[in-house]
Amino acid sequence: MQARKRRVARPAATIRKHVPREQRRQQILDVAAELFSQRGFAGTTTREIASAVGTSETVLFRHFPTKESLYAAILEHRVPSAEVERWLEELRAIADRRDDAALFTAVIKAVLRSYRTNPVFHRLMLFAALEDHELARLGQVKYHSPVASFLREYVSRRQAEGAFKRLQPEVVVHMLMSVVGHYALWNSLGVNPLGLGEREVVTQAVALLTAVRADRSRR
Repeated sequence: MQARKRRVARPAATIRKHVPREQRRQQILDVAAELFSQRGFAGTTTREIASAVGTSETVLFRHFPTKESLYAAILEHRVPSAEVERWLEELRAIADRRDDAALFTAVIKAVLRSYRTNPVFHRLMLFAALEDHELARLGQVKYHSPVASFLREYVSRRQAEGAFKRLQPEVVVHMLMSVVGHYALWNSLGVNPLGLGEREVVTQAVALLTAVRADRSRR
């Protein structure tokens, strides 16, 4: 009798599970954000992103034609422009009451909360700045500049009303944001050599008002 030929099992073809378009787009945004925040824009390839998502570069490019458009979409997804505008509306309401301490406190707490709840976004912005990428300027225009402009205008208005000293508004805003930004950035990177807490940072930053308020007793 002839020996029966053994059947060689062929590997089953890989079947990719269909993922709805919006769900796939969200997956790409989330995975790309993590990779960009760890390796930077230049250090992350679209092939690596597609592989981590479990899809192909072809599918990735259907959603985002270029790596730049993907990066920009991540920034908008993490901090939508509409959210920035809603925050500014809240600040304007406080500003209309001329409650300086409440306004400064609201700004400081919002910045700290942003770093605490969305560290990936801030790492993305830091990498973009270090790489001198155009997207760093995009983030500056869309997110930082509107708030900084609002604060400068508020300081100028309070100076005209005699409530604040005649210091350069840009300097006042820079001092306020530097205190908070420096702490928030280093703390998000796991470095806090002074062992400060958010409450202490808020207290010290609001104390800046003492330096900028006009001395009405001398007038």
